[in-house]
Amino acid sequence: MALTGDLSTFNFVDIFQVLAKDRKSGILVVDWKDIMVVYYVKDGEIVFSRPIDRIFRVYAERNFEQMLSKLRISKDVLPKTLEKFLITKLSSKQGTFSFTPGFIEYSQDVPVKYPIEELIFIASRTLTPEEVERRISDDMLLFEKTPDANEKVEKAKLTPQEMTVYELVNGSKTVADIRMEANLDRLSVDRTLYALLAIGAIRRKRREKQQKPSITMELLARIIERIRGL
Repeated sequence: MALTGDLSTFNFVDIFQVLAKDRKSGILVVDWKDIMVVYYVKDGEIVFSRPIDRIFRVYAERNFEQMLSKLRISKDVLPKTLEKFLITKLSSKQGTFSFTPGFIEYSQDVPVKYPIEELIFIASRTLTPEEVERRISDDMLLFEKTPDANEKVEKAKLTPQEMTVYELVNGSKTVADIRMEANLDRLSVDRTLYALLAIGAIRRKRREKQQKPSITMELLARIIERIRGL
């Protein structure tokens, strides 16, 4: 199923999260304000990008290895294409995108220098307060770490400030508590929590309902006896 949208309403943290969720392969085409770029996605990882002038050119090439050979591009320079045509553009909010899954055939040895978790965090640093509020809207929210949180965080390459926020998540501190203890501005804390949710390192913790104390049979018998004695 194709994924399409507008960058003004669908930010890159959310786009990358969708790509990573099912670890699918395909191509992501972004029609920026000034350039059209195709991003090649293998098992949820973005491995290569290149500008194109005609969209039909993308669909004419279904084998990744053959395409690289035709373009005379070695696998060593693939990460540099992401630095030039993706990372430098993640703050842009103008453009449209579409993702087509299961389209291109990849080999097994395609290098991944920028894990999708790291790209999610890079993109999160450009989120606006309005975008962040979509997920971090309640000061009393509780978050807890997921079982494989440390592994995902290691791939994400957090800054020291972001690591501080991550370490404060323990299932008992509210968002308000984390903001206060992190000693960082509100937007930085909320961006980090947003990204941690997107990479699956934390999840929302539901508050346990306090059970009302049940009346014991012994106490009930005493009450009945007292009523009878009235």
